[in-house]
This record gives sequence, structure tokens and C-alpha cells, in this order.
Amino acid sequence: MIDGKTANEIFDSIRQHIIAGTLRAEDSLPPVRELASELKVNRNTVAAAYKRLITAGLAQSLGRNGTVIKGSPSPVALEGGDPHTPLHDLSGGNPDPQRLPDLSRYFARLSRTPHLYGDAPVSPKLHAWAARWLRDATPVAGEIDITSGAIDAIERLLCAHLLPGDSVAVEDPCFLSSINMLRYAGFSASPVSVDSEGMQPEKLEQALNQGARAVILTPRAHNPTGCSLSARRAAALQNILARYPQVVVIIDDHFALLSSSPWQPVIAQTTQHWAVIRSVSKALGPDLRLAIVASDSATSANFGCG
Repeated sequence: MIDGKTANEIFDSIRQHIIAGTLRAEDSLPPVRELASELKVNRNTVAAAYKRLITAGLAQSLGRNGTVIKGSPSPVALEGGDPHTPLHDLSGGNPDPQRLPDLSRYFARLSRTPHLYGDAPVSPKLHAWAARWLRDATPVAGEIDITSGAIDAIERLLCAHLLPGDSVAVEDPCFLSSINMLRYAGFSASPVSVDSEGMQPEKLEQALNQGARAVILTPRAHNPTGCSLSARRAAALQNILARYPQVVVIIDDHFALLSSSPWQPVIAQTTQHWAVIRSVSKALGPDLRLAIVASDSATSANFGCG
């Protein structure tokens, strides 16, 4: 029933069985030695898969009694609320529809020539504009990729560098969609407290010391607090990240088109893998599901463009 040759494949196989209901809460997983023999893999491979299941909250170790399923992930919290309430929900960061620009006349000018396999995945004009827009936001000139929004970009960036069960440092409180994405992808969130100036440096260092493999940081208009990084706080965070060059640094600058707060650099020169994401959903509307990603060349090569 369980298959796979790598820890990641075994983890995903068990996860799919949990989602499908063929493995249920309190079901025992095969002993490590037994499953390793059945799959013809090293025992350490199975042990690593079980560890990731435990980290992701899908299983628990009972010591000598083995490892058992904890059950399907609980339903994720959803954005929005009762449509009939007189209250205005500000948690989703939605723009005022009356203030969104009318894009119909621009769409009418788009080329109707079909794009075929092998064509450049990004319009040369869009690529050139994006490179100019992000030039001052990255430690060096970055590679440009386009995604279907910021959350799509973050998930693909994490999957390019991390394995299920790895820990990701995130702001606390955190944007709801980011938390849901981490849960679905099998990553573990390591909360880092936020105050009026942004992420608290000592809390970030604590998360990194505890093994966080990546950090997701919102420099402006943090959701849900609305805070933006101060220059002093950005410098402190940058100094900490400089001591952890192997940590993937993802900057979600979702409010770049509208923010009056100045850009504060956080990515250290020593950081090996990094990305800055800027989306247009807040300025042009969620219907235009598009984000621009500037990243180091190795990250771009693994992350791709879709």
C-alpha cells in the first residue's frame, strides 16, 4: 500500500493515504525495519519519512509501540466571513473595488497570437519592466520569473529548497493563506513575534537556532497588523541573516505598488538563496493573479517559470 524509494516519496505516499482515508487516526504504520525491507530501501530512509510525518502533524511516535497516524489535517481556516454581516472584513487585505482601474481597454490591446511550446515564457516587455522595478530590491541583479500570485511563488520557492517536515520561520501573527499553504505542503511553521517595527530579531534568531530552513518576511503592510519594517529593524534582521547564509530568505513585498513606506533591505550579502516577490493584486485587483519574483540564479533554475 505504501510505496516510494526516497523519504520524500514515502512521506507523500502515506500523506495521500491519509487524505484518501485508507489510513485513519490511530492506525499503526509498519515498523521501520519491516517497511524498509518491503520497499527495498535503507531503514534511515523510512525513519526520515516517519520523522517528517510527525513534524507535519500527521503522525505521532509512541516510542516502543511504534508510529501511528494522527488523522487527516484539520480543516484550514478560510478567509472571509458571513456575507450577510454589516461588518467589513479587513483581514484579507482586499482593495476597494471602486478604486480599482478599468483594465478592459488594456486587455483589448493584447496580442491575440497564440503562444506555443518553446516560446519565451515571459513577455520581453514585462521582463524588462520587472527587472527595472526590482533592481534596487535585491543584493545583486536577480533572475526574473512570473507566477500566479505571491502564495504560488512562496510555495514553489520553498519546494525548490526544502523537504516536507522542514521548518519555516514566519511572522506571528501571520497571513492566513501563508499558514494554510505551509500546512498543505507539509512544512512546519516556526512563529516569530511581530511588533510595530516588524519581526523581532531575537525571536528570529531563536527560530533559526532551532533549525528553521527558510524565513518568509513581509517588509511593508504586514497582514494582519499593517506594520512596516523600520530601517533599524531591517538592519538588525539583516545582521542576523548574515550569520545563517544557508537559510532561504523570501521577501513578500505584496504592497510595493501602493506603499508609502520606504523599501528596507533585509537580504544579506552572504545569503545563498533568496527571492523578492512583488504582486499586483492589491493595486490592480485579485483577478489579475500575477506576481513577479527576483531571485538568485540557482533558485530561479530550480523554481522555474510557469
